[in-house]
Order: sequence, then C-alpha cells, then structure tokens
Amino acid sequence: MNIGGVQRRLRSLLPLLTKDFEVHVVTYKDKGIFFSELEELGVKTHFLPLKGKWDPVGIYKLSSLFKKYGTDIVHTHSLGGNISGILAASLAGVKVKIANVHLAKLHWYASSWIHKKKQALEENIIHLLFTDKILFVSKEALDFYLKNSFGLKNKILILHNGLEVDLNNVNRGLREKIVTNNQQKIIGFVGRIAKGKGLDFFIDSALKILEQDKNFLFLIVGGGNIEYWQSKIPSFAKENFVFTGEVKDVNKYYSVFDLLFFTSEPGIEGMPGVVLEAGFWGLPILARYSKCIEEIKEYYPRIRFIDSNCSILENIQKALSLPAANTEKLEQEFSLEAMYKRTKELYLSLLCA
Repeated sequence: MNIGGVQRRLRSLLPLLTKDFEVHVVTYKDKGIFFSELEELGVKTHFLPLKGKWDPVGIYKLSSLFKKYGTDIVHTHSLGGNISGILAASLAGVKVKIANVHLAKLHWYASSWIHKKKQALEENIIHLLFTDKILFVSKEALDFYLKNSFGLKNKILILHNGLEVDLNNVNRGLREKIVTNNQQKIIGFVGRIAKGKGLDFFIDSALKILEQDKNFLFLIVGGGNIEYWQSKIPSFAKENFVFTGEVKDVNKYYSVFDLLFFTSEPGIEGMPGVVLEAGFWGLPILARYSKCIEEIKEYYPRIRFIDSNCSILENIQKALSLPAANTEKLEQEFSLEAMYKRTKELYLSLLCA
C-alpha cells in the first residue's frame, strides 16, 4: 500500500469499520507505507507475496489465511486482488465476496490491446462464477467496465469514495517560504508522478503561462522521478516551480493553493480524490474534461474545464474568478462518514442475503 488515492481511502475507512467488524488487510506486492500505521489503529495486517494473479501456491496460502480467521467477507481492490483474492475466498468458503474497481481505462493495465482483452475476460469469468457484488467509484468507471464485459449488470453498484479532510491542517508559513512576491498565485498539482497523471501537460501549460505572466508559482506535490521533470524546466522558469517529493499528508498543502490544476488524462481516473479534497477546501479547479469530473461538478460547481478556444492563461484566470461554492452537497455525498455508513450497510445486507 504505497501512497495513492486508493491507499489513502482505505487508510481512513478501515479503522472506522473496526467498530463493527474484525478487519484484516492483506497486501501482496509490498507492505506499503500504511502497513504499521493500520496495525496501530486496530486493523490486523498480513503480507502474503503473490507471484502474479494466478499463483496457485499464493492463492492456496491466501485461502488458508481466510479459513484460519473464519472470514465472512472478502473485499478486493485491484485487478490482481479481484482475481486471486476472489478465487481464494471461494476456495475458503467465504460467504460474501466483493470486488472494487477504482479506475476506468487503466483498470486493465496491460500494454497491448490483446493482453487487455485477456485480462478483462479472465476477470469477467471470475466475477460471473464467484463474485457477489462489483463496486465502482464513479459512473464513468462503471460504464467503461460494462462496455468491456458481459453478464454482470445484476452485480454492479456505485459506491462513492469518502474523504476525511481536516480544514484546520494549515501549512503555516509555507506560502511565504516559496513565493518570490506577494502577488504570485500558487497553482497546485497533487498526485503520484506516473503514467496518465498529465504532469507533462501541467508543465507545458505552466511554461506557456510564465511566458506571459511570471506572477505564478507551480507547486507539485507527489513522488516520482522528480529529477527527470526538473530537467525539463528551462532556466527562466526554475524559480517558479517547487517539487515536494513523496508526501504522506498531502492535505496540508491545499491551504496554500490558489487553484488546483487537475491534468490527468481523460478516462484515466476512477473518482479522483485530489479533486474532491480541493473541493472540500473550497478551491477553484481547472481540469481537462472527463466524465468523472463532470460527476463531481454536480455536487461542487466551482470547476472549470479547459476551453481550447482560450489561452491557458485565460483559462487559469477564468477559473480563479469562479465564485465561491457551497461545499455542503459535496461533503454529504463524499464524506468519510457517508462512505463508512454505505459500506457497513452493504456488508450487513449481503451477509443477511
């Protein structure tokens, strides 16, 4: 469980569920940054390495683990987990088997088209035979999945992510440390520096803006190959970029942003927590168009999609001028408490079915 949207959501949700269930988390690639922290919060943790989705020895060990603890519910959160975890749960006689899909186009992550189709078919068969419910974090993720699968309509459900945002978590003094003058607006990027996140688009756009107006600072919060991206920035703009590297508590950076510039490629995200978090802070958001952001905009209207008929500077200025929006509707739908209640109700209803 490295630092990403799914991991951060589970880090918040699982300790809440310990009030009603004995909660275990099993990781199979590495322990991840939240492994020990979850233990301290009452979640029992297990690291069981798997050699791929179809590892027979690993699946047997996982099944034995489920039997050992008398597991009633298995809830998986990745393509690999949705195959090996659901198979192991079935072998162990687990009553309720739930799979989660957190992404749209990248859920089947193979590089070639034919391999993606193979992944989709394999998972489809597992769900047809064994899975009780398939959860999606957005309508876009659900629609994309159904378009590329068959026979699963009676098993699907949208369950929106829930966030815990501490609006008192202010990074005091940071703005003064990084801006070169009081007129500078801080434009934020939050996320792992990885395929599909659009950091190249963010930097290219930033350079176009700086050619016209130097009163902007671009703050990039997230881990990855920072040195590579720093090398892409010409000397005239180097003072206008700040890279934080990997950050465990990204929430404290929203307090210094004037705007979130969300540049993930369309169709890549499931339900981007970064946009939700920025909304909880009441920030204006400029984004490349995607259906999942459109879904968020129903709850939080302070979002502008990039208009190709305007310069990127004009887009930024218009987004900064968006009127303040009430966050109540957003908070009611996407709060951690709402997600906890929906998850608990789902678990209990499936156990009683």
